Order: sequence, then C-alpha cells, then structure tokens
Amino acid sequence: MTVLVTGARGNIASRIVARLHAAGQQVRAAARDDLDLTDADGFDDAVKGVDTVFLYATRGSAAAFLSAAREAGVRHVVFLSSPASYEAVEFRGPIGRIHRAAERTLDESGLDHTILYPGWLATNARRDWGAAIRAGEAVELPYPAAQCVPIHPDDVAEVAVDLLLNDTHRGRMQILTGPESIRLDDAVATVGAVMGRTIPVREITREDALARREPWLAAEILDSLLDSAAAAVGRPAPITNTVERITGHPARSLREWVVENRADFEG
Repeated sequence: MTVLVTGARGNIASRIVARLHAAGQQVRAAARDDLDLTDADGFDDAVKGVDTVFLYATRGSAAAFLSAAREAGVRHVVFLSSPASYEAVEFRGPIGRIHRAAERTLDESGLDHTILYPGWLATNARRDWGAAIRAGEAVELPYPAAQCVPIHPDDVAEVAVDLLLNDTHRGRMQILTGPESIRLDDAVATVGAVMGRTIPVREITREDALARREPWLAAEILDSLLDSAAAAVGRPAPITNTVERITGHPARSLREWVVENRADFEG
C-alpha cells in the first residue's frame, strides 16, 4: 500500500509518517512547501499510485487536489479537522469556518473519507506555557477554570494510521479525546507535579490576553479561542472512548505526555 501524507513536517503528520515506515508501508511524505494543496493543478505525480491520503485543512480550496486524487484512484482520505467545526461557540468563528469549508470540499469531491476531530492537543502545553515555565514565571491564563480534555498526539497519529491502512473503523467521523476533562489551571499543575515544583498561575483579563497576542496568531483567531475558553468555564469537556476502541489501548493522559517531554519545560 502507498500512503500520501500531506503536511508531513507537522506535529501529527510527522508521527504518522514514522509509524507508517515502521509498519513497512510505502510512504510519500509531502511538506507544505513542496505540495501546495491550494494550487489549481500539478498534482498528478503526487497522487499517482496512491491508495490512501492523510490530509489537513487549508485556508484555500483543495478541490483541484481532491479531484486529481479521485481520478488517480485514491480509495480513502483521512482528514484532520477540528472540533471548532461543530462546537457551539467556535463553529461560527474563523477556525470553524475554515474547517467546515474544507470538509464541504472533501464531501463534494466524492472521495471516501473519515474526518478526525481531536481534542485539545497535549502539545499545546509546551506551545502556550513552555516559555514561562522554563523562565520560572507564572503561567498567565484569561480563563483558568475553562475545561479541556487533553489528548496525546501519538494517540491521534495511531488512530490515523489505522484508518489509513484498514477499513474496520472508517466512517464519516471519529471524535478523539484524552481520558479526562480538566481545568486549564489543573493542567498547569500537572506539568508542575511532573517537574517537582509548583507553577504559579496568574489570571489575566481578556483584554490583557489580546494585548499580549503573539505575532503569529491572528487577532480574530485569538478572539475566537477566548470565546471558546469563556464558554468552557465550569463545563466538563466531552470524553469519548474512540482511541481505545480503535487502537486497543486506553487514551494516554496529559501527565504521560509531560513525563515524556519533561526536558521541554526545564530551564
């Protein structure tokens, strides 16, 4: 079997590539700078002889790529989407709109596909809090009581690989979560427990969070994320058993991910 993995340098896709290689599969790994899914044409070589595809959402339309994939005989697409596509607050926001548009294009392509909706990735802890923790500073949170259900990226990758190689669990969608819903400040405390120290949390206002926006994060995206966090205050995040049902093992916890990546939080 030949599998095309797009966005191959990404957090999830790189793990998929590694697992496919380990399973002895033929892998065609394409990074975003050598395969622009929003181009109008030029996909024939990329999809020739490909059986299944791992696909991520793009801001522009991937219709031409999907048409080429269908013409080439691709049998199944595993599409990495976001719960923002359907969650009550976010689905009208920019993240939800981008993913819903990508899903519509995929549906209109006529390709057989399964959509993955992973929860709050454990790697967000490193991305959002790593610098402060390494510097021995407080983690600043506008909504510390907002609840999330962290999922280990390896669990997402394992589910994706199963769907790429086997048809047993293929369907319209699979919602992926970790094993427990926790507050954001408790997630910070989990990192601290692994590190053997207390990591202070400082609650900040929404206005402060917007003022401290990182340049790489668009203002409308941050605004939508803050809306979602505000709506999650005091509300348990939904939990599924999808990871265990497909992989055969329980979903890994946030603590397990932190233990594996402890060095990323050390000063």
